[in-house]
Amino acid sequence: MAQSLESFSLTPQAVDSSAPFRAEYLDSTIGKKTVSDTTVSAPERPAPPAGVKPEAWSQISSIIGEGKEVNFTTASSGQVPDYVLGTDGNLVKNPQKTTPNPDGSVTVQVDSPEGEAAAKKAIQQLEVAKVQEKIYFWQKANPGSTDVPEFLKGMLATAQSNAAIEPVVNQNTRQPEPVVNQSQPVDTAPQQVAAPAQPFNYGGANSQSIGGRNIGTAPESGYRNGSFEPNGPIDRSAIPKPVEGDVAIKGPPSCNAEQIQTFLEKMGSPAAKEAGFSQALYDACTERGIDPAVAVGFFLQESTCGRYGRAHNNLSIGNIKGRAPESGGTDGTFRKYGSWAEGARDWARLIDESYVQKRGLTSLSQVIDVYAPSSDGNNTVAYVNTVNGVVQNFKNMNNGNAVA
Repeated sequence: MAQSLESFSLTPQAVDSSAPFRAEYLDSTIGKKTVSDTTVSAPERPAPPAGVKPEAWSQISSIIGEGKEVNFTTASSGQVPDYVLGTDGNLVKNPQKTTPNPDGSVTVQVDSPEGEAAAKKAIQQLEVAKVQEKIYFWQKANPGSTDVPEFLKGMLATAQSNAAIEPVVNQNTRQPEPVVNQSQPVDTAPQQVAAPAQPFNYGGANSQSIGGRNIGTAPESGYRNGSFEPNGPIDRSAIPKPVEGDVAIKGPPSCNAEQIQTFLEKMGSPAAKEAGFSQALYDACTERGIDPAVAVGFFLQESTCGRYGRAHNNLSIGNIKGRAPESGGTDGTFRKYGSWAEGARDWARLIDESYVQKRGLTSLSQVIDVYAPSSDGNNTVAYVNTVNGVVQNFKNMNNGNAVA
């Protein structure tokens, strides 16, 4: 059953992460903050998007408020919509759709009198309005909070970027690579390169090879043929529950590349569509003695496996500041990579060289205290529990045995 946004509490607690919407957004430990006792005015409800009747947007807003994900599509997507947003701005229920979507989401087909391209443009605006509604409901449910969580800011920034709208919410993203001290060298990277490197290819031109077994070609387009949605759908039942306790950064692998690929596909991760990425992540970690399950946990925590925030466009699994060592890429603040595989290699290098070797840190909690400190507004305990949940989930798949 969908969780209403108005009943959401920011009090950190163990929850069932498989609940629709709450699992993907509200129960994410990204940006959780302690509720302030300061009384603030009620949030102002966003206006309906241009071209959409107030009554129609009120219906969509109610669906969002129930905790259901709304997916906007065009007529050419091949999907059977639950509703059709017509050229007159009215929302009409589709009588031919009798079976709800398995994941609880609601599909809205957007029509435009100017054709397919105009409909896609309208969807970009609707995506921005959708996130604004989520922020509205979050603020309504948390009247004492003085700031919007980072994951919602990231979602809004991504939607606004896609729609070419000037962002109105700044991202105060964590700084995972701080200076150690004035006497110790900091991690440096090339400041200039002639041109970004092309994405690296692993396991052949179009497929991944795990232990000599070909596991197939990574899809080159969206998960849903013709869908405007850039990410795949999430199998929320696959999201591990947070687990209390610490875990070692280095150790035998708790998962293999094939299990990583399966998990990323269930998360609807764009990285799952890059041929060879899962093997590249596995290799980058195990070559340095890092459990690759820890990297997957960071990836889930930082951006829901690349679905949201700057990580989506930067191909970054860890939101690292600076300039990418291999390709020299940057978005002005954070490293931007030529491929997801490059981002995985850089994350493993950073953890090994800057955190384990330079600082002598060995446990996840020690690393998180520096990587995402509470002084930046992060819930470090919840962060550790989220990553540990991913690690333990993989270990349970393999009966606690290391895998290769």
